[in-house]
Amino acid sequence: MDIALSFLHILTTSSKPAIPQITPIVNALTYGIDIRPSVLHISPMPEQQSPPTARYLPTEPDSEKWGIYVADSGFASVKPGADYPSHSESRPSEYRHSWKAGRTLDEYQLVYITEGRGTFESEPTGRVSIEGGHVFLLFPGVWHRFRPIKREGWEENWIGFNGDIADRVMKNFFSPQKAVIRVGPDQELLHQIRSIVGLMDQAPVGYQQIVGSRTLEILAHIRSHAMSYRSIDRQVARKVEQARRYLVQHYSDTIDTEALAHRLGFSLSRFRAVFKEHTGAAPNQYQIDIRMNLARHWLAESHHTVTEIAEMLGFSSVYYFSRLFKKKEGCPPSAYRKR
Repeated sequence: MDIALSFLHILTTSSKPAIPQITPIVNALTYGIDIRPSVLHISPMPEQQSPPTARYLPTEPDSEKWGIYVADSGFASVKPGADYPSHSESRPSEYRHSWKAGRTLDEYQLVYITEGRGTFESEPTGRVSIEGGHVFLLFPGVWHRFRPIKREGWEENWIGFNGDIADRVMKNFFSPQKAVIRVGPDQELLHQIRSIVGLMDQAPVGYQQIVGSRTLEILAHIRSHAMSYRSIDRQVARKVEQARRYLVQHYSDTIDTEALAHRLGFSLSRFRAVFKEHTGAAPNQYQIDIRMNLARHWLAESHHTVTEIAEMLGFSSVYYFSRLFKKKEGCPPSAYRKR
């Protein structure tokens, strides 16, 4: 099911709705949604730091019936050295926040950082580094906080939204545990967000249904990016599996890890990092673990001597094998065999 059909399905369907054990045989400031103001809220223009362009509008009954509605959107340029958040007095009190206290909202928000760097933190994600090209999502009832690196600042763009359809989409396609999504530089996404700000500023007849539908399109756009990056992750996982199988098949050989990395399209440092991420151990350690698993098996199930086992496993010295085995198992091979 492609993305468009998946979202269509959500719209039309009710929402109720390590290292493996080797076998013996080697084979930016976000502003919250304000649904209560009865008038358009526009931040005043200070003399120094440019204020955010923020729009807060009341939610009409027809908007709620539409299933996804936007009550807040905006963008801001946080200059290097500027305090953050700035102009907090211009926002409703329940949406003001500080790095020390953080905040919890009752609505969804998406924040697109187009330039700069900073930090995002929530209870499910922990602390995550943010840079231009990242989107982070805020969920109702989930504590969070974020800020740019003060010496750099950042450019932030956001939409606050809610509704029954919003609930179904966010619960089925996104999660608080994976709230940070890399989309990269995306002028189309930026234009979509800015167009919502413009529509909320002009407020033409029927605009709330338009911005609600456009927000759904933006979520589909972000979802597409997330799927693309997961595809890259799957390619990396396949290459790690190739490396793992190679180490299993060549458990007794001396492996040139750098040559193996280059053959798979990695630098040595990148290969070590992704291999450990997927298996829990660096390549060399993984091969040692394979050998130790086989050593335990052969000591328990075969009549091979300790010297023969060391040779079959590719150890250059029976003494090195015995010392390593004792370090791993707490006893020398001969004692293990007598258990």
